[in-house]
Amino acid sequence: MRSPAVRHLIHRPRSWQHPVPAVPDTEEEFVLVCDFPAGKSQGRRFHELLDVVGAVQEAAEFIGRCHFAVKPDRVAVFYRFGLWADDVAALRSRVPDGRLDVRLSVRPDKVVDGVPRVLEFRMAIRIDGSPCGSGDASLVFLAPGVHTNHRRHSRAALSAACGTAGGGGAAAPAGSPVDPVDIGYEDPRDVLLRNPGTADGRLAVDVVLPPPVDGEIPARVLLEAVRQVSLYAAVRAHGLAAGRITLASLRAHFRGYAEPDLPLRCAAVWEPLGKDGRGRRLATVSLSLIQADRAVLETTTSVVEDL
Repeated sequence: MRSPAVRHLIHRPRSWQHPVPAVPDTEEEFVLVCDFPAGKSQGRRFHELLDVVGAVQEAAEFIGRCHFAVKPDRVAVFYRFGLWADDVAALRSRVPDGRLDVRLSVRPDKVVDGVPRVLEFRMAIRIDGSPCGSGDASLVFLAPGVHTNHRRHSRAALSAACGTAGGGGAAAPAGSPVDPVDIGYEDPRDVLLRNPGTADGRLAVDVVLPPPVDGEIPARVLLEAVRQVSLYAAVRAHGLAAGRITLASLRAHFRGYAEPDLPLRCAAVWEPLGKDGRGRRLATVSLSLIQADRAVLETTTSVVEDL
């Protein structure tokens, strides 16, 4: 679940004038250039669209502060993220690992006194110069006090619902992990899923999270859990070939904060098997990450089989 290493962030100014005239509500363009993590594709058929999430968040925070005058103490939080593959063939792994380019169009929103509270992103994704996908995202910048209050209220509500004290909680139930082969991994340590069960056309599975970063669960970790459940559901519900499938699209809405020491579960419902524009089998899955009966993240994904 490592993010691609960011090598360059290139600003494409809207004007050749120097300095560029200040127009705070005008869209700006950037190119983000990354290397995939060393060995990321070893043993895997595809690069993953989700590999861009961590790199885009890192770049987005820098763009907000350096190009849109967002204060350094503001906390950047994704509340919407979407990705879709334009050409699955371009996602096939290659050796050596490829170069990832993301063209970012950034539009400020909710501008107050010339400073945006929200940045809207559109993404065009290329691997080694070949178009492979697109995306969009919304990033909100919260004042430290507002963010702290949100976290405190969220924590209190979840702890009360789980019957725990404010400072602790029960970890997700231990159990056997999902077979790594079913989600395209070789190492069981990469698997976040435990104790899967199906009933009435639904899949429910426990999610075991890695250690938090600065007390928080990064968005890319929650999205990785959703990716794993999507692939597992496609294999179990529709018989798609494990190791020959990849995430073709994702639309995610973040509804709240995930607490690292409280049980987290994913519920998934799948639609009838379909096909993409090239006749490949396509599974559509709706998923919710749930803590204490409250949705933390709601997503719709599609998984394509590339034989």
